[in-house]
Amino acid sequence: PYLNQNLKIYTMKTLAQTYINLLFLLASSFMIAQTYTLEDTPSSQSNLQNSATQFSHISSQLNKQNNLNRSTTSNNIYVQQVGNYNNVNTLTFSRSSDINLLQFGNNNEVILDVKAQNITETVIQKGYDHSFIDLSSSNARIHNAAVIQNGRNQNLIWYGNNSISEKMAITMRGKNQTIIVRNLK
Repeated sequence: PYLNQNLKIYTMKTLAQTYINLLFLLASSFMIAQTYTLEDTPSSQSNLQNSATQFSHISSQLNKQNNLNRSTTSNNIYVQQVGNYNNVNTLTFSRSSDINLLQFGNNNEVILDVKAQNITETVIQKGYDHSFIDLSSSNARIHNAAVIQNGRNQNLIWYGNNSISEKMAITMRGKNQTIIVRNLK
């Protein structure tokens, strides 16, 4: 059933709406990219969280508009990269998903291999040499992740999901840190 939903043919109206959404996201990326600095102060952390909140709000508004235009569920992955050698690999199976991946800096990497009925995920990497790996091999009902990595060489491995991790948000700040989250039932 997952593959059948992912292989639906989009109408011209849906394609036009998708192009408008991408154009809007591209325009908003220039505003964020012009204010990029590598400060590690409380004010820069709050600016990063404000940017994440704004992007999440914009994304949710776009998804509401998409849902008004079509009655079926949607699978969305938005990637915004500013910098060099940033990498995103995603393999997701879901009925509906809303995945937002933002990378500001160089040598940042996101790897997603998630299987769930509903996926909501926001990852923001600001700085250099960050790594985020999210693996979930079980077919959970809900998979939520909210991650902010700010600084240098932050590594996060998120494996599985359970009721505790459904509303978990992880913010990493500084340099040379590694967190491994194992959500086992």
